[in-house]
Amino acid sequence: MAVVKASELISHLSNPKRAPRAILVHGADRSAVYELCQRVTKKVIESGDETLNVSRLTEAQVTGSPGRLFEEFSSISMFGGNRVIWISATGDNLAKSLDPILANEVGGNLILIDAEALSKSSRLRKLFEAHPLAASVALYEESPQELRFRLERLIRSSGLAIDEEAMLRLLEFMSFERAVAESETLKLITYCQGQSTISVEDVQAICGDTSDASMDDLLDAVFEGKLSDVDRYVMSVGASATAGRGTLSAVLQHIVKLQGMACQITQGSTIDSVVHAPRFGIFFKRRASISMQLRTWDIDALLNAEEKICSAILQTRQHPDLDEALVSRALLALGRSARLRDARSN
Repeated sequence: MAVVKASELISHLSNPKRAPRAILVHGADRSAVYELCQRVTKKVIESGDETLNVSRLTEAQVTGSPGRLFEEFSSISMFGGNRVIWISATGDNLAKSLDPILANEVGGNLILIDAEALSKSSRLRKLFEAHPLAASVALYEESPQELRFRLERLIRSSGLAIDEEAMLRLLEFMSFERAVAESETLKLITYCQGQSTISVEDVQAICGDTSDASMDDLLDAVFEGKLSDVDRYVMSVGASATAGRGTLSAVLQHIVKLQGMACQITQGSTIDSVVHAPRFGIFFKRRASISMQLRTWDIDALLNAEEKICSAILQTRQHPDLDEALVSRALLALGRSARLRDARSN
C-alpha cells in the first residue's frame, strides 16, 4: 500500500482487503496529524469505547519493553471489537519493533503512529513507504500560494472581497498550520460582516501578531502552574488576536517540544544538557523555566496534555464563538495540573 493520500486513507480502512496493518501519519502540522489519527481511530473501533479499545503509548515505552508492542498487537479486546495501538514517535528507534508485526502472517490490532515531519532518509518512513502491509501519510504544510488561494476562496464564499494590500498583510501574519490559518481568517470575516471589502486596516485590527515574548510568558506560566499569571495572560494574550486555535496551537507546539526533550531524558540525557542542546533552541532566559517544567511533566502527563489541547482545538473549530472561554478553560486546566504535579513531587 505504501504512500497514501490523507483523503484516501479512511476509504482504505473500509475495505478489509485493502486495510493496512500499520499506519504512519507524520507532518509539521500537529493538529492536522492528530485530527487524522482521531478519524482513523473512530473508524476502526466504530462504536467501541476509546478508553478500552485504544492504547496510547510513547516510542520510549515501546522500545524500552521488548515484546510489548507485539503483545498489544495480538491482544483481544475484553469487551470485543477492534483495537488501536496509537504510538507517538520522535525518531527511528520504533522501526525495529515493527518488523515482527509486519512479518507476522496472522493479523492483529491496528498500529497507528503519529510523528513530526520525517525526512526521506528516516528509517521509519522508509519502512512504511515500502511495506505492502503498511501505509504512510504525509501532511505537508501549504506553500504560500496554496495558502493564499485557500484563504481567498474562504473569503469569497462569505460574500466578501479583499484588497491586494490587505491580502499581502494577512499572509504576513498567517501561520502555515491549516487549522490556525482558517481560524484567524474566519475571525476576520466575522469582524468584517456588513461591509463588502476587507481592508488592510481590518487585517491589522484582527490579525496583528502578539509578541513572541508574551506568548513565551504565557506558555511558561501554564506549565509551571502559575495560575494568577495564567489568568492575567489569558486576558491579555488569549483573548486577543491569537485567541482560539492560534493560542492553543502555540501550546500544542510547546507540548511537542517538551515531549522530545523528555524522551531524551528517559534515554539517559540530563535535563541541563537537553535544555542547552541547540536542536531545541531554548532561549537562555527561559532555560530555568523549561528545566522546571521538565521536572514537573513526564511523558505520560505530556501525552495527556496533548490530547486535551487537540480536543480543545477541535472544539474551537466547532464553536468559534466560544474561543475565549475554551482557551481560558484549557489553559487554566493545564495550569492547575502543573501545580498539582509540582506539589506531589515536593
